[in-house]
Amino acid sequence: MPSMAAADILDEAPRRERGTLKDTLPRKPLALIALVCAASACLATALFANSFTNPATTNDLASLGVVALLGATSTAVGIVFGDSLSHAFAFGVAHLLVGYGDMQTSVAAALPPLALAALASFKEPKAVLSSLDATFLLKPLYLQACCAVPFLSLVHQSTMTPVYRNFSFVPLGTVAFMILLLMRIYHKHRSHKHGGLLTTEMQSQAVFAGISILLSCSIALESNPDATTIKLVVFLLGSLYMIFMSYAFASVADVWYTVGSGQFQMVSLDTAGLMLFFIAPAVVLYLRFVDKYGSYIASKASMVQLYLWSGKVYNEDVISFSLVMTLAMISAVGVPLLNSLCPLGGYLFSRAYTHGQPNTKKVALCINFSDLPKEVRKRMEILNALKMRKEGVLNIFVTLEDIAMFPDGLKMLGKGHTIALAPSVVPSELQDSFCGLTLFQGNQPNIEFAHHEYCELFGEEPSWMLARGATGRHPSLLSVAKDLGMKVAYWSTSIELSGNALTSEQTRVINGECLDHNGGSILYVSVKNGASSTLLCELIKALDDGFSLESLNDVAKDQQEMVL
Repeated sequence: MPSMAAADILDEAPRRERGTLKDTLPRKPLALIALVCAASACLATALFANSFTNPATTNDLASLGVVALLGATSTAVGIVFGDSLSHAFAFGVAHLLVGYGDMQTSVAAALPPLALAALASFKEPKAVLSSLDATFLLKPLYLQACCAVPFLSLVHQSTMTPVYRNFSFVPLGTVAFMILLLMRIYHKHRSHKHGGLLTTEMQSQAVFAGISILLSCSIALESNPDATTIKLVVFLLGSLYMIFMSYAFASVADVWYTVGSGQFQMVSLDTAGLMLFFIAPAVVLYLRFVDKYGSYIASKASMVQLYLWSGKVYNEDVISFSLVMTLAMISAVGVPLLNSLCPLGGYLFSRAYTHGQPNTKKVALCINFSDLPKEVRKRMEILNALKMRKEGVLNIFVTLEDIAMFPDGLKMLGKGHTIALAPSVVPSELQDSFCGLTLFQGNQPNIEFAHHEYCELFGEEPSWMLARGATGRHPSLLSVAKDLGMKVAYWSTSIELSGNALTSEQTRVINGECLDHNGGSILYVSVKNGASSTLLCELIKALDDGFSLESLNDVAKDQQEMVL
């Protein structure tokens, strides 16, 4: 039987999520991001030096390393902020800092993404940029075509055109192929088939951001190819490795089905060890093999010679347009695809959850307060439908404006349901003509005021905040939510209700998600204007009877009963 002193020590021990480190979040996430950027830049520089045989192109690796670091940093901004407009802005600024021989070329290359960011800073142009129906963006066929066509063009050009034999295509081509393969496998075998984390507005913006990035690279390559090609390729290689490392961490965590930031952190540490002790030595051995035996193999087979030839046939290395477009396409498509699959920024800066513990038969049904019907009779129909499911619980997200305008209604709903916070969204008719980029905002004061008003109204602190839109994923807002003791909710399945009836596809999606993991799902429901008020009742009734609708606190627990 343990002594009293030992019992006191156990009681005072920090409680945390099962399978996590001592601290559930890194104390300095920016330092971790900087470390990954630096590693990506080093790998990109090493790959470039190994792929080129002309010493004139590799005699200043230090400056090329800085260029690769800028490429990795611009991509990290898009991933951490979870926003393609932020990625486009960082991409344009990085192009200005690279310096492509003359100021005119640098400005011309940076103009498309910076112009997009400037347009997105104004209300009316941003509404246009957000209005494109971009649901096709995440379909496998379009993803494969966007990335595979430039890559196959590069392979064909490198094979059929002898002028490119002075550029060793194999190392770089292998890395590009592995990243494309990883993107494809992760997207195809993702845990949540209908849990895309990008809103419709963010998907539309991602299309325009990708076009601006491709246009930027094309202008840089055509303006002054002799001065820009080398720096542009190194810049894109830095971005390439940043995407590769991000996908590696996210995909491994998805396979292990991590619950929350703490478990994601622990699995990521294991992934980093796997990269350091297994993947890195394999890459070194591969490069050594190509360097030592490439010429010998090339002399035995004319087809292989076009890939592995390392002799100095020409005075200058030549890089095809297809190569640049392949690397640019991976960056343009890879960032929004990753943001749709995994909230890396949320995992770094907050206690984020896309789902709860599986095999619990518990499901969290979430909806914005603004999407609930305003009529009392229709709202009572929803509450009665919940009562028929063993006193089912609804998770309702409210903004500061909701708390100020409907305090009595929220107090009534709070007696049997979970009320959580959401960042405020200013209606378009109340916005100023200049709204600014989300990158320079964050909504921190707003969420702090909402937290204070919530405590005043309910007499307790809120436990959850919804990561809604680009504003809800800003690192500063996520950090404030963590400091205020709130967890951040994403979702494992997103359902948009429209029309007059629930479709058979929506019913299949809801039950399929719950059955796949036997509980732990976070269902986020949004309602379009003009949708029938009975749709939410139909959704509640359509859920399999074996599952119960619970509070987010019960679906995504911290496992506090386990003391490590």
